[in-house]
Amino acid sequence: MKVLMIDVGGTNVKLMASGHEGFRKFPSGRTLTAAKMVKGVLEATEDWSYDAISLGFPGLVREGQITRNPLNLGGSWVGFDFEKAFKKPVKIINDAAMQALANYESGRLLFLGLGTSVGATLIADDTVVPLEIGIMPLSKSEAFLDRLSNEALDTHGKRRWQKSVGKAVMLLRDIFWPDHFQLGGGNARHVDPVPDGCVRGGNQDAFRGAVRLWPGADMLAETQVTTLRITRAKPAKGGK
Repeated sequence: MKVLMIDVGGTNVKLMASGHEGFRKFPSGRTLTAAKMVKGVLEATEDWSYDAISLGFPGLVREGQITRNPLNLGGSWVGFDFEKAFKKPVKIINDAAMQALANYESGRLLFLGLGTSVGATLIADDTVVPLEIGIMPLSKSEAFLDRLSNEALDTHGKRRWQKSVGKAVMLLRDIFWPDHFQLGGGNARHVDPVPDGCVRGGNQDAFRGAVRLWPGADMLAETQVTTLRITRAKPAKGGK
């Protein structure tokens, strides 16, 4: 199955597809509505062919549907019929969950996404649990979003932002005790040095997670109510 990945960020919408090298993007921002996003995707991928779409969304997703309009984009996302607009099957997943799914193999993985905003996902024993950590306290007066967002990086500088990343990693590790800790998102490239025990990735890693939402992949993540459940592909006959 040829899959188109749409990764909706607060700064750009990133696109990748099976059989095509690299990625394409176009600006998002506070005026980007669902309809404008669809139009931008269709224009940017008019020379690509694909069978299905995985949509990574920066916000709450419940039963495979967007349940709250994002704070850093335009409105009209809740209730929008993406399958009708694209004329293709569409599966919607929280954007941090899609990146976490891309990097998961087994055990317990915690993903922290550093971009325009901040997101996280825990995958424990093949169950994908998106986490809304933006308003969690990171200090007495500031939350994760206040200290780890792109605005915080620009306003307070890299040194303070880097220190906040380290503090966030320590706190989340103490809460969730992951076997693997993955950093991702567009600003992960600014994390230097990478905290001990963490692995850094990038936005393009998400494509593997997008593929894993559809049959035929090595893992298939299927939507439950508030989580996703992974099943693994059975080995071919004669395989180990």
